[in-house]
Amino acid sequence: MAAGAAMIPFPGEPPRAAMKTSVPGPRTEALRARHHAVQDARTVHYYQDSRRSIGNYAVDVDGNTLLDVYGHIACVPIGYNHPDLLAAWKNGRFDWVMGWRPALGVAPPPEWVDLMEGAFSRCAPAGLPAVMTVTTGAEAVENALKAAFAWKMGRRRGAAAWTAADLRDVLVNQQSGPNDLKILSFEGGFHGRTLGALSATRSKPIHKLDFPAFDWPVAPFPTSPEGEARALEIVELIFRAGDVAGCIIEPIQGEGGDRHASPAFFRGLRQLCLDHEVAFVADEVQTGCGATGRFWAHEAWSLDVPPDVVTWSKKFQLGGLHLRTEMLPREPWRLFNTFLGDPLRAAQFEVILEVMERDGLVAHTARTGERLLAALTALQERFPAVYSGARGAGTFAAIDAPDGATRDRLVDRLRQRGVEAGGSGDRAIRFRPALVFADRHVEELAEALAAVAAG
Repeated sequence: MAAGAAMIPFPGEPPRAAMKTSVPGPRTEALRARHHAVQDARTVHYYQDSRRSIGNYAVDVDGNTLLDVYGHIACVPIGYNHPDLLAAWKNGRFDWVMGWRPALGVAPPPEWVDLMEGAFSRCAPAGLPAVMTVTTGAEAVENALKAAFAWKMGRRRGAAAWTAADLRDVLVNQQSGPNDLKILSFEGGFHGRTLGALSATRSKPIHKLDFPAFDWPVAPFPTSPEGEARALEIVELIFRAGDVAGCIIEPIQGEGGDRHASPAFFRGLRQLCLDHEVAFVADEVQTGCGATGRFWAHEAWSLDVPPDVVTWSKKFQLGGLHLRTEMLPREPWRLFNTFLGDPLRAAQFEVILEVMERDGLVAHTARTGERLLAALTALQERFPAVYSGARGAGTFAAIDAPDGATRDRLVDRLRQRGVEAGGSGDRAIRFRPALVFADRHVEELAEALAAVAAG
């Protein structure tokens, strides 16, 4: 992606966080009571004032202004109420999709073709020209897994057509061949909460308890050079056992503790997938769209052969996947659903991408990430009994607390001081700010982290 011009300050952004009540405040709790009467509201942190939130600052219904480094679980790309997005609403840029929602695989408006040829091709990962849009990251993963299965079976079947037995058996879930196929994923990985994606998810028991799962293999996610070599040995043993159609992995385990592996590990994994005819799926639902200081986190791997599929969502505002053309099923209707994405969110992403390119937000995030990592490193040196393991790529960053209970207390104390952060894995505090997060916000975050560590 082009570096673009220097980023300008976010107009109208508050100078810093300002608290009026504890969080959750009384208005949030009153809303929660109403909300919970019709929908489970136990997970709500606070109710946000959508109109008053600006830039990097979320304003809740109790009037508290919080520096948001959680970003609705990594979903806020260019801050709250960016003037370019508001202008696009007001000048009619989205009018073509405001009156109805099309079934995009049946009768899409012509503007949809413009989006696919334009923004969604312009940001495509190298070597992956085909795109499928959906609404969520879990849907993106489900369709990536389906693409891997169809590709694997297509290679086995060659030019042969399905048999009458195939057509009969599939309707009673007794397919010979496909039912033996598996997806390899990694300890600590998170890929979504729908049933196929959940079978590849390995982060928290609560995500999976009581739900049936496919008996798919799992390999360790390495955190050391020695661990990387051992993990690749285990992966090769799993592949040699046969029937593995795909391998899915996050560039950074965003839910499983912000765990990183080296580019050399990912290159080795890619080569094993090539050697054993296993589709390689890079799950960039959380890392994609610039947060790591590159538009795609897997660009850091310097692969000779790109992934077969890259999934994405969150900062894109909708879900989707880019694929090598060979990964598309030969027949239509195989990767399909009614809506095939959300045209309004796709049109918003076009504006977001324009802002990113014009303001050089990917390069800006790389620079800000260096400042953030330096601040986190200084904090762990100053408070070694509280913080450790500072790490990050761009502003996709984390720092560890001694244990989960301490982490949870620190996150709550941060919120009471006006910083919205989140947890990751067993004991990490994770940071997922918008791409307009800047040096002054790093300083404010560091001050808050120091204050809660001190007491």
